[in-house]
Amino acid sequence: MQNIDDNLLVSKLKEGNKLAFEQLYNKYSGKLYNSISLLLYNKSNAKDITQSSFLIIWEKRETLDPERNFPAYLYTIARNLVYKETERLILNNKFMESRLHDNELYDENIVENLNNSHIETRINELVKELPPIPQEIFKLKNVNELSVNEIAARMDLTERSVEAHLYRTMKFLKEKLRNFIAILIL
Repeated sequence: MQNIDDNLLVSKLKEGNKLAFEQLYNKYSGKLYNSISLLLYNKSNAKDITQSSFLIIWEKRETLDPERNFPAYLYTIARNLVYKETERLILNNKFMESRLHDNELYDENIVENLNNSHIETRINELVKELPPIPQEIFKLKNVNELSVNEIAARMDLTERSVEAHLYRTMKFLKEKLRNFIAILIL
């Protein structure tokens, strides 16, 4: 009896009868909505997919076969829409996770750059505390990137003397920066 009623309604719908469409909608929309809600756990999405399923039925009304099982066809349309929505949600979630991860990396880089900037500033302050010769050697080595040979030749010092100044300067900086870096890490 139900199939006969559905067959008749689908035949009328195929001809463009809006009343037949409304009757099919009233008959199946509640059941369809409940089924979709159980799958998605989201009432808003379930309502949208229910509406979209019936919209597709209306748009494809001329191709409907009155002899086929209407509820099966309707549920197939809805199932495909649920798959698409689920895929969209998964992709959106992956995108958001990716953006969050990118933002975390960005934040870490900012903190790292700030810390490096603070350390560099502190090193420059400490270098100014050095006597003139070690100060000049440090600048030539780290700013001008000269070798020990080049520094020795430029300052008329022995290579051994330049190395000794660099060693003492690095030791001085390490001692002074140890506490400063510990504060930055916290």
